[in-house]
Amino acid sequence: SDDSKLTYSVRLNWEMNDNISIYGSYATGFKATSWNLSRDSRPFASDLADLQAASLTVPNLTTGTRYAGPEDARVYEIGLKAAFDTIAFNITLFDQEIRGFQSNAFTGTGFALTNAGVQASQGIEADVTWEPLDGLRLFAAGLFMDPVYEDFKNSAVGDISGQRPQSISENSISLGASYDFTLDNGWDVYVRGDYQWESEANLMDDPAFDMLGREINIFNAAAGVTLNNDVRISVWGRNIFNDEYLIEAFPSVAQTGSITGYPNQPATYGVTVKMNF
Repeated sequence: SDDSKLTYSVRLNWEMNDNISIYGSYATGFKATSWNLSRDSRPFASDLADLQAASLTVPNLTTGTRYAGPEDARVYEIGLKAAFDTIAFNITLFDQEIRGFQSNAFTGTGFALTNAGVQASQGIEADVTWEPLDGLRLFAAGLFMDPVYEDFKNSAVGDISGQRPQSISENSISLGASYDFTLDNGWDVYVRGDYQWESEANLMDDPAFDMLGREINIFNAAAGVTLNNDVRISVWGRNIFNDEYLIEAFPSVAQTGSITGYPNQPATYGVTVKMNF
């Protein structure tokens, strides 16, 4: 394969005053041809005769694909950024389209690279940070979008045009808080917590497995202290309430009707000690 592409971005920013600015941008992107270098790679039908003539075939060789063609992306953004004494927030509207999106098609014994016609997403992204008291910081962020295969007729399970791509949530929210203060003896202390939520997402493009989904609800927390001798001690917990879900899932190789999935990390706790010297 031989790929070349000129990509570019254009951005216009208007500073309304010292606190608020508005911007708009347009950008293009490119991903070169992706080759399948695994043992599941299959020659194109047009190459099989040449391989047979040169005695380069192996038993039970079938035709298929060796690579997925390049993909082209473009994205529009319009946004606002604002910062004041105790509060700052950003909001962005976006429209993204990927033509020739590179995907994997399950072949029963492995995966082959393939291209979707068009994958697109429109949505809004926003975040806000507020410091109501000295040392107290609150934050929230959200992403709300509508991802869809606008055109994917040659997927491994047939035409799935109009379907939401696998493992992508339409909505996600992040909330958190931190509090930093100093004790009378000079020790610096902090307490932090955050919550991450992602709405239901299908883990497979195959409509036959639309019941196989995930929703994410994760709470993390940490607390720590920096002593006068510059020793820092922290205790932390990740996924404290032990939310269970699959990170991804796919058909098991050579086991019709079976599904393989990777579980998320369970509730995890720890202590970290650092020292500067």
